[in-house]
Amino acid sequence: MFKVRFHILLIITFLFALSASAQTTVQKQKTIDSLEHILNSSFNTSISNKEIILICDSLSQLYLKTNRNKAIEFAIRSLKSAEKEKDINLEIKPLKNLGEVYFRLDDYEKSIEYYTRLAKIYEQQNKELETAHVYSHLGAANTQWSKYDIAKSYYDKSINICKKHQDFAGIAMCLSGLANIMTHWGDYELALSQYLEALKFWEEMGNLTGIAQSYNNIGMLYQEIGEYEKANDYYKKGLAIFEELNDTWSIVNMILHIGDIYLKTEDYDKALEYYFKALEIEKGIHNKKLKAIAISNIGEAYNKKGEFLKALDYQNKALKLKEELGDKKRLSITYSELGIIYNNLGDYEKSIDFLKKGLELALEINSNYQINTSYKYLSDVYSSAGDYENAFYCFNKYTEGSEQVNSMENKKIIGQLQSQYQLEKKEKENQILRNSEQYNEAQIRIQWLIIGLVSIILIASFILAFVFKRREQQKKKLNVQLALKNKEIEQQGENVQKLNAELQEANATKDKFFSIVAHDLKNPFNSLILLTEMLLDDIDTLTKEEIVEYLEKIKTSSENTYMLLQNLLDWASSQTGKHKVHPEKIDEKSLALEMLSLLLPNAENKEISMRSDIPANSYSFADKNMISTVLLNLLSNAIKFTPRKGKINISFINKKSSHVFVVSDNGVGISEKDRKNLFRIDKKIQNKGTEKEPGTGLGLLLCKEFVEKNNGHIWVESELGKGSKFFFSIPVK
Repeated sequence: MFKVRFHILLIITFLFALSASAQTTVQKQKTIDSLEHILNSSFNTSISNKEIILICDSLSQLYLKTNRNKAIEFAIRSLKSAEKEKDINLEIKPLKNLGEVYFRLDDYEKSIEYYTRLAKIYEQQNKELETAHVYSHLGAANTQWSKYDIAKSYYDKSINICKKHQDFAGIAMCLSGLANIMTHWGDYELALSQYLEALKFWEEMGNLTGIAQSYNNIGMLYQEIGEYEKANDYYKKGLAIFEELNDTWSIVNMILHIGDIYLKTEDYDKALEYYFKALEIEKGIHNKKLKAIAISNIGEAYNKKGEFLKALDYQNKALKLKEELGDKKRLSITYSELGIIYNNLGDYEKSIDFLKKGLELALEINSNYQINTSYKYLSDVYSSAGDYENAFYCFNKYTEGSEQVNSMENKKIIGQLQSQYQLEKKEKENQILRNSEQYNEAQIRIQWLIIGLVSIILIASFILAFVFKRREQQKKKLNVQLALKNKEIEQQGENVQKLNAELQEANATKDKFFSIVAHDLKNPFNSLILLTEMLLDDIDTLTKEEIVEYLEKIKTSSENTYMLLQNLLDWASSQTGKHKVHPEKIDEKSLALEMLSLLLPNAENKEISMRSDIPANSYSFADKNMISTVLLNLLSNAIKFTPRKGKINISFINKKSSHVFVVSDNGVGISEKDRKNLFRIDKKIQNKGTEKEPGTGLGLLLCKEFVEKNNGHIWVESELGKGSKFFFSIPVK
């Protein structure tokens, strides 16, 4: 009897849990108490492991917004119990809850861990749409964790699946996520286009949360490009919707954004009013991320007001919170703000140190706006400190960035897109008004009809309205499908162009290979065969000196053929992708001397002097075998095209992040026409050396391949009759 009563109670409590979103706080607490009582009594009752899993899932969901530590506790208990059952279907709910709760706690690494596990389950079950939704969550988590390239790949995969299944809400979510990444990268034109497209989807579906979030996103974009009035309008429209929905987190977020607008327009007291208001509301939800942003913004406002010590106190508090969160983008902002405060206090050393930290993080996450801001403030501080060289360098960097961030063309295109959107929206409103007027006129006419026909007319009107609505829905759906198909066709066109380019390069590679095998490799072997036949035929009549001369020619021809064959094999291997890069620390002086010693006999035969000016304790980081091959080829070419008693030198230029090797000679030089085609596989250049040494141009192609595989660059400076200088760079670390 107890068991029956217990299961009835279990069913009732689950019904409470399922309707939790519609319950009051008191009702939810009663549901939680009932479920926890059942769970705590599980040792004295016959509750199965599966029932425990379901109860834990419900409790985790109920605690999600009120007590996230409890939400994690019950979700992990559910997951462990599900793993014991060895039923992956039971793991789905706790993995969802854990992914969501860690995202809300700003622990994006753990959120990604659980969402990745969930995605693998859905992939195994071939549940495409569910997989797409998890990809979207992974895109959002990686965006917040400043891993933008990974985030974009997840959004791209998700949106393709959503398009296939015509999941318009999923498409809108992905468009917003991609637009966030484009805004971060400074591609405002594409970002606004995607935001507006997402907004259309939300409006078509009547999704208030999606509409409000789109207003927020568009406001942030306008704020970033300096259109503060437009940004404020969108923020206030979004805030009104979030207040209607009673979404506290979003309300705080929007209030912070509105405060930012007052800060940008120098109304600092108004900005502080909004920031403190946001901080007060945040206490009800205990969100560390929002708290960090609010405190940092308060610090910035006090700094603008000239209250530097207050500003410093708030920014240090914000720094501690952001370091706990691991939010690189906002850490970069706080470092910059601390740098600005210390500059205002006259402590240039600390100011430069914090600004450099901010710049380093901004460069790491490729935040164009923050990079530009960091360079501007660094230029100001260096100037104040009297370091005009660094001030000028940073100012140039800031100027270059400003051209990109504040591009008038971007603003013009954004304005056009916004106008187009407003025009379409206005047209929809007019259409609704016209339909409304027509409906009213029809109603007036109906009143004059015979009473006996009223019921028939009402039925006919209902049928017509139903058909009209269905047609409108079909039309909207077809319009969306057509837009998606057009985009797919455009993408296919781009893929075809890319494929054609790859095929052309592959053909050029094939032609080069057959040319070398058929001609350049065959000729040296013919020479070898001819020389050996002549030696064998005339050996009885030749003097010792003549035999030695023949043997020297055979040796030289063999060495050239071997060099050509080695380059051919290395180059062919690089084309198939078999050459893997294995970077290591390289002693540059030792490497240069080793290559010179290998080619010393060749140089002595032509009475050419060779030396290295690379100092001791010079190190770089690259694949030693590849760099050795590059130096060997460049030195061999220098010997080949330098006349007798010439000079060859290896030197290097020390740059901040790389070393540039320079192989120079006073040989015959290279014409302007040949210089342009020197590193191109589709152009054949075959010039013989000063003593008719053969060449194929393959060595330089191999040099280019190997340098670029090591993240370097190769180029040449030369004039006919004035020698040549070949440069190539490799990273320092």
